[in-house]
Amino acid sequence: MFDFNLSETNPETHLLIQQDLSFELNTSTGEQISETEFQRFVDNVITPRFPDGLTIFDAKGENREKTKVVSLFVENTAANNDATQEIIDAYCQQFQEAEVVQIGNQDDLTISFGIDDNLINSDRNPELIQVDLFFGRDISGVGEVSEQQFQSFVDNIITPLFPDGLTVFDANGQFQNSNNAIVEEKSQVVSLILEDTETNETAINKITSEYIEQFQQESVLQAVNEDVTVSFGVDEDLIDNDRNPELIQVDLFFGRDISGVGEVSEQQFQSFVDNIITPLFPDGLTVFDTNGQFQDSNGAIIEEKSQVVSLILEDTETNETAINEIVNEYIEQFQQESVLIVVDEDIKTQSGDLGSDYTLERMSDKSEIILNFDHYLF
Repeated sequence: MFDFNLSETNPETHLLIQQDLSFELNTSTGEQISETEFQRFVDNVITPRFPDGLTIFDAKGENREKTKVVSLFVENTAANNDATQEIIDAYCQQFQEAEVVQIGNQDDLTISFGIDDNLINSDRNPELIQVDLFFGRDISGVGEVSEQQFQSFVDNIITPLFPDGLTVFDANGQFQNSNNAIVEEKSQVVSLILEDTETNETAINKITSEYIEQFQQESVLQAVNEDVTVSFGVDEDLIDNDRNPELIQVDLFFGRDISGVGEVSEQQFQSFVDNIITPLFPDGLTVFDTNGQFQDSNGAIIEEKSQVVSLILEDTETNETAINEIVNEYIEQFQQESVLIVVDEDIKTQSGDLGSDYTLERMSDKSEIILNFDHYLF
């Protein structure tokens, strides 16, 4: 999934930033961009500019439109910034001004590809951080890690080490090898929220080494963000309201299990998005299909389908009230214990299409942690 040339002085940790490009799969004339067309664009335009590796996520945007999110870990150089702009311009031109959103994260971000004793900056007073683990599923010369094998790894290795909760994203990775051939593979991304302790750092390294050994991998990419804002329910201090409103990012994590009843169906969740979320935030959103799980007090693994809704909004009291309204409504309507809320306070935005480029750069994630129940699904 990634083919970085590791530094001789530090073979594990890289000073990289994360660049996410969100591609709308509808043109300005309403035509659908096919999976084949998009994959050809990735192969011919994106991968040659960033041959060391990328990850592709499926999502849905405004009005249920299909969206692709391409995640890149790159050096923060003028050449790479120019390459990113070339990708945006090429997509808008090739697909009749289809929209592209750029999200860049470089604040307190640590990237590692293997066992790393300096992965986490452990504080005397532990704070919650976010760790994303990128697992490639190809086994060189053998085949691939099956869905059942990967789920067993999550159940038996990851969840016992982090029983409070995790979220799994399906993805596809690819890179360009030394012969300029495109190498594609299925992958999984596991997102965790955990305290920045040496114990948890050791646990992350155990997960990484176990996966590399068990499935004959070269590496597991680890992206550590030291600043996150987390709440698990209604919070009157959720957003730091500025006198001069600024755009922020809010991600909402919805579990779909209904205790003792069943689950929130795809139709019910889409109706909730259409009737509750979109009217409050009509300017757009992105929805990811995910799977969450945790380990209960009896040691049993609890799995559930989940959804992640990502919003860009102004840091106003009105929007803070709207977020709390969404959370209250979902908890009440579907008998939930909580909804996880992650708030990023500092972003910069410009909007447009081919003529006025649309870019979004996430500069940092300010944090206040509120833990008010026994487990979370993230």
